[in-house]
Amino acid sequence: MTKKFKVSPIYLVPEIASLSLTGLLAFLIEQSELELPFVTFFPETPSGVTLNASIFIALMAVAATVMYLLVKYGFKKIVRNLIKLSLIFVTFILLNWYGFIALSFVKVPEDLYDASLIIGSIVLTALLIFAIYRTRGASYMAAVTVIGALTGTFLGVSVPMLSAIILLSALTIYDFFAVYKGPIGKMAANAQLEEFVGAVFSYGDLTIGMGDIVFYSMLASTAMTNFGVFPFIATSTGIIIGAFLGFKMLETREIFPGLPLALSIGLALLFASAFIQGILG
Repeated sequence: MTKKFKVSPIYLVPEIASLSLTGLLAFLIEQSELELPFVTFFPETPSGVTLNASIFIALMAVAATVMYLLVKYGFKKIVRNLIKLSLIFVTFILLNWYGFIALSFVKVPEDLYDASLIIGSIVLTALLIFAIYRTRGASYMAAVTVIGALTGTFLGVSVPMLSAIILLSALTIYDFFAVYKGPIGKMAANAQLEEFVGAVFSYGDLTIGMGDIVFYSMLASTAMTNFGVFPFIATSTGIIIGAFLGFKMLETREIFPGLPLALSIGLALLFASAFIQGILG
């Protein structure tokens, strides 16, 4: 008989840790005063932000569908390898990006600049990937937290505010579809999601999508970058509340999307706190 899942505040540790790291990273990026380019294709107009969000979600849907089809037809090993390679690549690129920002705070001779970035990024990438694929416990969770926060913070500071808010709002709807009618739910029916380390991580009896941590971090980073500390705290609190309520749903369901409640409550508290800050300021 399968053990019944019972929610506990301990399951919020990865979310709290990643949001705390996100706040620190976003603050340091602001302090660097570097001109960081945006990664969107279209300008911040009503049609532009809609297109930016649509492209992002379309790419996610295509990637998830390809993974599902590979799993369905017996190519799970290929999926696992693609996830690992993607995680290595993304982690290395992000560490280079953050390394560039970190080196802006210290004086490094120009002839050592590129070498420092590459060597440091290779070493840290190897350590993080080793921790995720070869360890468990604290080092495993630390690696998951770090990679999730690095990715989400990057998105939060690299996607313009309106595009970020529209994207995150759209994700609350897309995640329901993907889990109950789309590729994620179908993958769960054809395989154990715990097999796909890097796309998901396990904490106790709970399996969480890495995307959940990333988009929680993106929302919190957007709040910090565009509105400041008070909205960041309010938004993070909303995310934590929503995540806990999502976990609570798993007491009676086999699977439940991690984004809708957390992002909805986080966005609501972001708007409310920004409004209050505007009145008081």
